[in-house]
Amino acid sequence: MLFPTFEFFAFFVVVLALNWILKAKPLIWRLFLLAISYFFYATWNSRFVLLIFLISVFNFFSASFIDKAKEEKRKKFLLAGTIIINVLALAFFKYYNFFRDSAEIILNKMGLTNNLLFLQIVLPIGLSFYILRVISYNIDVFRQKIAPEKSYLNFAIYVAFFPQLLAGPIMRAGDFLPQLKSGGAKTIANLEKNFVLILGGLFKKIVIAGYLTTNIVSDVFAVPQNHSQLAVLLAMYAYAVVIYCDFSAYSDMAIGIAGLMGFKSPINFNASYSAVDFRDFWRRWHITFSEWLRDYVYIPLGGNRKGRFRTYFNSLITMLVSGLWHGAGLNYLAWGLLHGLGLVFSNIRNEALQKWPNKARRNFEKLFSWFLTFNFICFFWIFFGAANLQNAFDIIKQLFNWRTGIEPIDLYVVGLIILSFIIFALGRKIQNLFISLINFQRELPPFLKILSSFVSVLIIALLVILALKLGPDIIPSFIYFKF
Repeated sequence: MLFPTFEFFAFFVVVLALNWILKAKPLIWRLFLLAISYFFYATWNSRFVLLIFLISVFNFFSASFIDKAKEEKRKKFLLAGTIIINVLALAFFKYYNFFRDSAEIILNKMGLTNNLLFLQIVLPIGLSFYILRVISYNIDVFRQKIAPEKSYLNFAIYVAFFPQLLAGPIMRAGDFLPQLKSGGAKTIANLEKNFVLILGGLFKKIVIAGYLTTNIVSDVFAVPQNHSQLAVLLAMYAYAVVIYCDFSAYSDMAIGIAGLMGFKSPINFNASYSAVDFRDFWRRWHITFSEWLRDYVYIPLGGNRKGRFRTYFNSLITMLVSGLWHGAGLNYLAWGLLHGLGLVFSNIRNEALQKWPNKARRNFEKLFSWFLTFNFICFFWIFFGAANLQNAFDIIKQLFNWRTGIEPIDLYVVGLIILSFIIFALGRKIQNLFISLINFQRELPPFLKILSSFVSVLIIALLVILALKLGPDIIPSFIYFKF
């Protein structure tokens, strides 16, 4: 079930009503949350439910064993074993055929015959996300930041909670479990904000991401040789819009849906394309994943505590892990490496800027530094959106092919790209404006309140009609579902 479908709408209406009715009976409410989360997951593939159940059972007991171990050495051994088993489970489903194909190529070049086993493996949707959740849980128990959860039911809900199951945000156990144990909010907090997040997410996914994917990105990225240099350039910026709208739309809707059920979720995007360097970008983009990488990869590697060059090395390794996590392909590794180099350059740049006067530094960041960062990020998305490394090089080659002819350009595509970047820059202000208007509506006299409600319904109807008009006939899955 995709969020922006009537099927999910019907499912969620029933779930939302029962969620608030059953809150008076905590045990039944928790059983209900787990049941509907497993049902939601089963709509993709019923076999996936067995996998998430086994991973939940294993990690529930592994954290308990880690906590009960007396010796520090044994704790570390158990933690290392737990992480390895979780990573192997992810690697088997996500990377087996990638490593198999790579090994086959190497063996063939060495003149060695091979008969490596080929397996037709289906990647369980959301696996990468709930593996990160269980790894962070075990590490937090090891660090004694949280106590191991005593209720398997609570832990299983944490792993499988359906709004965030498939693509985040990646909540920590220390944030989610206390809400679950307390029964969540007793009333819906920030009702207006949750509705704005859901409606905004629907608009971004269906209207913006759907239209640009269908009308420029898919064709140009698939066969860049058939398109002009200008079309490839527009497709590059269009994909930057698509990946932001697609992923932030899921996060916004997941946060809004969880909010309507009484759960508070962490913010996952914050005007990412306003970043003035790569460090700033990763503080704004996929924030829960960035913080996961910082806390469980970068800092354990030594962070910035072991000198300048070790800091650079740790940044590169962390972003290579990010690239590998995103996908089994050399293009993702290249994307991660480029972002790692971007982080290294950002550190060098920031050290140099410390010697500048404050005003000069701020002006540099607002103009030149932002411009370079934005364009490099858009360029690096080519590796992320390409089918493979060769396809990425083909796109780049055509991007710098000055001999291409003239190709008709859809002016609506150009306008939508520009409008999207404006919306990105003003995202929070636009959300707050809608919320303020809703709050202002409450203070109006009865007649004006009815009139304003009618206008609001008309506006929502127009947005729905616009979504149906501009959106694709078949709504594609969210991009991050394949990770």
